[in-house]
This record gives sequence, structure tokens and C-alpha cells, in this order.
Amino acid sequence: MDQDNDGRFPDDSPVEIRYPRTMREEQGDRSAWPWLPGSILEQCGPDEWYVCVEVRELAVLQDSRQAPCRTADRDLYYPCCFRDSSEIRHRGASGAAAAESSARGA
Repeated sequence: MDQDNDGRFPDDSPVEIRYPRTMREEQGDRSAWPWLPGSILEQCGPDEWYVCVEVRELAVLQDSRQAPCRTADRDLYYPCCFRDSSEIRHRGASGAAAAESSARGA
């Protein structure tokens, strides 16, 4: 664990964050923004994290132009943002529970 991270959302951990996909969403109610996959880059304060949004459709080229659909992953730049704990949640907990439940039923 990074010494500057309190462990609630460890560095490099997969999370979901509230993030707008469109200008219309951005201008709307922040609490209505969708939960999108991301990963923690670092904790920046007592209740603030720097997060990378891992949604290919939001990625751009190095010069900030929209990336064509067949752009190689290595050439994509994903948006990053600051979020507090109310806008971050652990990713995979509900998915893992569903997978475990279906495995029991099989």
C-alpha cells in the first residue's frame, strides 16, 4: 500500500466512479451521472482520489482529438479526474457475488 493512501481505495484498484459521458450529462445533475469503470491512480487528500476513467469511447489521441474506433490501445489517452469517496465505489463486488451465486446453482 502507498504510504499516502489510507487504504479505502488503494492505488491501482479497480473502481467505479461517477463521470459524465456527454456534455448534456455534464450539465445535468451530478448525482445522476453514470457509474463508469476506472482505477485509482493515487489518493490526493483525506477524502480525494485521482482516478482514470477506463471507458474506450471517452479516450482521445495525444492531441485531444477523438480516437478512431480502431486506434491501438497503446495510443489512447483516458480521462482522469478527482473524486471524493461519495463518487467512488469498489468495482466487482456485486459482479463477484452474482458469479458465485450462479456457480452454486450450476
